[in-house]
Amino acid sequence: MRNRKDTIDHVQNFVLLLLSLSALILLFRLPLLSGSLGSQLQNLLTAAPVAGTQQQAQDLTDLIPSVHLVATGDSEYGRYSHLYLSTGSAAFLEVSPLLREALGSSIEIGATADQTLQEALETPSLYLDLTIPLPLDVVIAWLGGDTEEARMTYSQEVRAMALTTEEATAMLYLYGADGSIFRYETALPSSAVQETAASFAPNGGSFAFESNYSPLKPYTVLVSSLAPVPDVQSSLPDGYTAYNLLTALDFNAHTNSRYTEQGGAAEVVEGSPGTLRIGADGTVTYTGEPETASDLYQISSSGEAPTSLEILAAARQLAAALTEGTSASPLYLLGIQETAEGYTVSFHYQAGDLPVAFPDGEGALVLTIQEGAITAFTYRCRSYALTEQESTLLPPAMAIAIASLRPDTGLSLSYVDNGAETLSARWLAD
Repeated sequence: MRNRKDTIDHVQNFVLLLLSLSALILLFRLPLLSGSLGSQLQNLLTAAPVAGTQQQAQDLTDLIPSVHLVATGDSEYGRYSHLYLSTGSAAFLEVSPLLREALGSSIEIGATADQTLQEALETPSLYLDLTIPLPLDVVIAWLGGDTEEARMTYSQEVRAMALTTEEATAMLYLYGADGSIFRYETALPSSAVQETAASFAPNGGSFAFESNYSPLKPYTVLVSSLAPVPDVQSSLPDGYTAYNLLTALDFNAHTNSRYTEQGGAAEVVEGSPGTLRIGADGTVTYTGEPETASDLYQISSSGEAPTSLEILAAARQLAAALTEGTSASPLYLLGIQETAEGYTVSFHYQAGDLPVAFPDGEGALVLTIQEGAITAFTYRCRSYALTEQESTLLPPAMAIAIASLRPDTGLSLSYVDNGAETLSARWLAD
């Protein structure tokens, strides 16, 4: 009996060995039939898309790093205002779901007048200034809403949004870059807006339309005081090299089709996918043709023409390639505009909660999109770090008074990169 059991065990072990060998043979034949073994294993083990795809770029939550907020719990006691409130802060995360819900349930009433909005802002209300004008579908996606379900037909660029409580359900106002105002009914209870607005204690904030400075743009957000603002150290990142840029931008990093301009101001590389000029000062320019072979420059489109969200996804992917390739500071959206030939998408830097501007008014990265591809861009590679030194700023009241000397102007805070190693924040009339 013992010998019979041993024989059975040996037979079972032999069968298991044969099955294991068969499995290994099939596993190693699999790459010959349908791709490499590494990619097969990656597909089995990874459920999410590979990082860096345009599909992932649709997550726009980090698109705008800071906004202006005005909250009014009871206008009799005054308003709360905050310039450049971080969109990662608890305060913003308390307000943003209300805007998302309002946008998702809105029914258009129509264009309205300044007086209507200004009277509505006397009720318990929330006002959010994006600081830049953006297409509405981009704003909805940034807030985490569903652009497919949104029933809004608003065609202007949105600069600011307001939730007010003059009716039983909250009213939504969209303020356009051209000064137009559109009003919407929503399914959001007014009580939700009232409760949130009441959680912000008045701090002397206001709008320009209720101040003594009528020349200012009416919805300029004003503050009575500011927290200390640090200086910023500006530098060219260590990763700013020709090799890193060529690699990041899908060029042949070892190409001989290159030369240095007279005086050494820039290195020029010609070839596929285009022509790249790498300046010694951190300025990079690219020009190429729409039919470039590199996917990095192509716009993925689900229809005959790409949407603004599809345009933005491709632009952000290239911006990320530049940032990661050089270890530069992150880039944030400055604007997306439709042109006669296609689109222009601009990005800017931010240090802390404040934007960084350049003296010429252009963005840190400006891309040209034509015929479904990125055909040109200009990039200013920089790295910014906050210091312990504080900027010397005019008191808000004095800055407001000076800005009002120029009719129809706004007021903002920014660092201005004029090439100095240390940048100080300053008030800007815009």
